[in-house]
This record gives sequence, structure tokens and C-alpha cells, in this order.
Amino acid sequence: MIDEEIKKEMEKFNWLIDEETAKLLVMEKQGKINLMKITDLKEGNVSLYAKIESMGTRKKNFMNAIIGDETGFCLMKLWDHNVNFAHYLKEGDVVRIANAWVRKGIYGIEINVGKYGMIEKTNKKIKTSLQFGIKEGIFNIKGVLNKKYPTQVYIGEKETFIRRIKVDDMEIYLINEMAKKIQNVEERKEITLLWLHKKNNRIYADELSKIK
Repeated sequence: MIDEEIKKEMEKFNWLIDEETAKLLVMEKQGKINLMKITDLKEGNVSLYAKIESMGTRKKNFMNAIIGDETGFCLMKLWDHNVNFAHYLKEGDVVRIANAWVRKGIYGIEINVGKYGMIEKTNKKIKTSLQFGIKEGIFNIKGVLNKKYPTQVYIGEKETFIRRIKVDDMEIYLINEMAKKIQNVEERKEITLLWLHKKNNRIYADELSKIK
């Protein structure tokens, strides 16, 4: 027979989480265990708290966001019914994620909140801190904007605008909106770029990235 507290937790998530996940969430509420931290994530199921740092635009059936906690940052991908919940979220919100699955992608560690996963806003406080330097997964850099190259347009299923820049001795490829935003930054000025990733040994800034 399912414990009443566990049953309530399962009902809260419309029975989309299993008994074991509900049990972990109840134990966490009671202070008996701590949910995982981003730095400890590995492939498999996971439940955790995280702060939303950056939100992408909604696609047909998914939406990407950058989330973080006291230990690091990663990509969160919302699927299925969870995409609709994104309307109630904003950058800076702290969420509890239940029954998500972790895998590796071009952004490094990715947390996928799909059909059997759930996400909810909480009043919990999480303090994140930025670190700088190129590494695996999502990273941030700062330096002097030494050069802005002309924007190039690639025609495929849709137009893609790409602008190459050089920060210190690093070449970075800015995609679409980021290519436009760099127009307001003068060469030889200090620049901070957040939420970058590498693909095929190139550094990219896309819709999740920010210029400071």
C-alpha cells in the first residue's frame, strides 16, 4: 500500500511520476535526503532543484533553457506537456524538476523533462556564481572584442545569420539574434559572453547566450 504522503505527491504530478520518485521527493521535503546537484549529474533519471538563467524560444514540441545551482550550469529541455508550463516561468525562477532524464548532447549535460517528468516553481532560493573559461558543456568567457567580421547568411530550411568575432584570441560564431546584438558593442571594448558551447571545435553563441 502506498504511503499517504507519497500518494499525495504522485497526485500532485497527475500520476506522471512513479512511486520511487515520489518517495524521494517526500524524503527531500522532510529533510531526510538532498536532491542531486548539477555537478554530480550522470546519465539516467534525476530529480533536482535549479534556477532558470536563460530561456530560449518555444519550438514545435520542445523548449530549451539554461539552468544552474550552486555547483554549475547545464541545459534543460522541456518536452510534451511541460512545454506549456514554460509560459509560467521566467529567468530567475527556481524550479523543482522531477523524474527527468539526463544525457549528453552538444551542450554537454542535458536534463530532459519529458512525458513522465514534471517541473514546478518553488520559493526555494539558489545562489549561482559565474566562472569563466572554455570547458566541456556550457561555459562563459570575457575579454576584449578585438574584431567583428561581416555577417554571413546561410540559406537552408530557413535563413541563418552568422557573425564571427574575435575576443582576445578566441574566435566565436554568433547565431541570428546574437549576430544582431553584437552591432551595439564597439571593438576594443571589454565584453562578457554567457552560455556558450562548442561544436566541431568552434565556439557558438545562440539564442540561449547573452552579451554583457
